[in-house]
Amino acid sequence: MRRKSGLRCVENHVRTYPQLDAPNMAARKAKSAKECSTSETAKPRQDSVVLVAHPVRARREAIVRSLTTFGFECRSAPSAASAEETIGEGVGSILLMAESIADQMPSARSVETVILLCEKTDTRAARRALELRCDDFADEKCEPSEFESMFQRAAAARGTATMRERRLRGLCRKLNASRRELSNELTRLCSEMTESYAELAGKIDTVAIAGEFTGLIRQEIELESLMRTSLEFLLAKLGSTNAALFLPSSSGDWTLGAYVNYDRAKESAEMMLDHLSDTVPSRMDEIGSAVLLEGEAQVKRALPGASEWLGDCTVLAAPAAHEGETLACVLLFRDRAVPFPEHARETLESISKILASQFGRVIKVHHRHLPKEEWASPGDPFPSHSEELEDQDDRDLLA
Repeated sequence: MRRKSGLRCVENHVRTYPQLDAPNMAARKAKSAKECSTSETAKPRQDSVVLVAHPVRARREAIVRSLTTFGFECRSAPSAASAEETIGEGVGSILLMAESIADQMPSARSVETVILLCEKTDTRAARRALELRCDDFADEKCEPSEFESMFQRAAAARGTATMRERRLRGLCRKLNASRRELSNELTRLCSEMTESYAELAGKIDTVAIAGEFTGLIRQEIELESLMRTSLEFLLAKLGSTNAALFLPSSSGDWTLGAYVNYDRAKESAEMMLDHLSDTVPSRMDEIGSAVLLEGEAQVKRALPGASEWLGDCTVLAAPAAHEGETLACVLLFRDRAVPFPEHARETLESISKILASQFGRVIKVHHRHLPKEEWASPGDPFPSHSEELEDQDDRDLLA
């Protein structure tokens, strides 16, 4: 009874699970073995050459063997020197290096991915990997799949770092361009500020000189004394120079009012001054403002009639005009090797206006008893005091 019931149970079991018969089981086993073989033999990674640097031969060969089976192309190095030589040849995009030889491999960072092999993965190993600037650290006995995960993480991190680096480089280029633009702008502003400061300082000096000159000649009502004081002041401010002061006459000609000789020959001075009085004042009356001429070309262009005498000089000249009438002409000249000070033209321009005003005041004082249409020009001879009294007596008698 027991055997019969047992057999019945076996028969029932076979009927209940017909898929477990021998032919089906053999087919399934073959299929399963094929799938395992396919998964274990991965597609070779042609672009990832792994360099395994480990001094222990058994451990090095075990790592190379497992990675080769997993589809990686591997190279092995038994020492740091051998690994350095292989890296120098450009072989290996992934480096697995043992902790014991890591300090002897300065070229390790030239490899794309660097993983530190440690006997134990703990906090000390992590700190050591950070000190060596490795991408990751791993146990020497870990599985190839774990190595592949590390390689993928390192590649992703490297891609992120590359994108970040490109972005930073772009920002740096923009920053450098902005810095250069700002630097150029600051340079321009500094240059303009320097020029403005120099111009302001020159104007302050000019105003101070003009105030000093005004106070000096304000009480001069004699023509000779006014011209002498004016030339002495110009020489004190502008240095030693030849100086001439020309005055107009009622006939329309110009005459020499005063002259200071500095470096000209006395024998030719009179001829030179006669020629200059015929050419320079009338030309300066046309120009209408102070000029500073440096060199023969500028002298010929501005004072063509005087270039024969002043071609080798630096020339400073200005008309002294008052109420639309030119009452004097100031001419200063000296060797071009000794130029006039900076802002000399502005100084002479300011002084000439003050001088013209004082000339007008002198004329008004000397001819105050005559109608304005009968006033003489500064170049005309002024009558003596006795002659003025006689003329006044004659007018009184006729009246």
